[in-house]
Amino acid sequence: MRFAPGRLMGPALFLTASLLVVAAGGAVGQPGGDKEPGKEKKDKGKGPKGGPEKGAKELRKAFDGITDVAQNAPAGQEAARLLDHAKSFYRAALRAHPDEPRRFRELALAATDAARGLEHQHRAAYQPVANLPEPPLDLDGPPAPKDGPKGKGVPPAPKDGPRGREPRDAAGERGPWSPALDALSDVHDQLATAAPPAKGAGRDFFEGAKGAYRKARTAYEAGDYRKAAELARAADAWLRVNEHLERAEWDGAANPPPAPEPKGKGAPPLPPAVK
Repeated sequence: MRFAPGRLMGPALFLTASLLVVAAGGAVGQPGGDKEPGKEKKDKGKGPKGGPEKGAKELRKAFDGITDVAQNAPAGQEAARLLDHAKSFYRAALRAHPDEPRRFRELALAATDAARGLEHQHRAAYQPVANLPEPPLDLDGPPAPKDGPKGKGVPPAPKDGPRGREPRDAAGERGPWSPALDALSDVHDQLATAAPPAKGAGRDFFEGAKGAYRKARTAYEAGDYRKAAELARAADAWLRVNEHLERAEWDGAANPPPAPEPKGKGAPPLPPAVK
């Protein structure tokens, strides 16, 4: 039998081409082989959403809110009690940080909303500045009518009761009353559906929200729309406190003792003074 080299050339070329395809496919399929340079390192540095950094920001926001409100002590026993509750939420959040991330975040948010409601209540007592008109609601639109939509008068505040406000013919028209009316309507809907807590801090904030809502209605009917809006926003903030307490499984405990100051070596020394 005669040996013919030409007969082996076809199979040999086919085998060589197959090996090259397999090698190239393996390189393409390797993890990170199709990523841009530096992309993998950038992705690796990203942490999960809502990590420790965000939690620390929420604690800082609660601390700053309570500190701001405490500079002008709220008048009245009810407001002082709500401020004490806000401090309790913050201290409990510190104790839960960082081992219980869901609980400490909800308690920090509860403290922030409690302080925010007190700030709105404080701002409701501000006196208007002489010769300083408020800005228009829509900077691009025409001036809002002062006597209500289409001259029909200012829309009334939401009616008390489970059904709330009735539909308005001129719901699309806005005026100086609109921010207050929107805030009052939102609070009314929440109060109509929320179950009042039986006791504890939750009960105090629910009653505080109801009281602020009633005062907001009175201010609205008297034509003081700025005051009505601030009081309605205070009520809204205090109703949100109970939502956070429920998610944090707050047990309604009394004010706990202040958290002890962390022990450390003290602050590092200052840089040398400039001569």
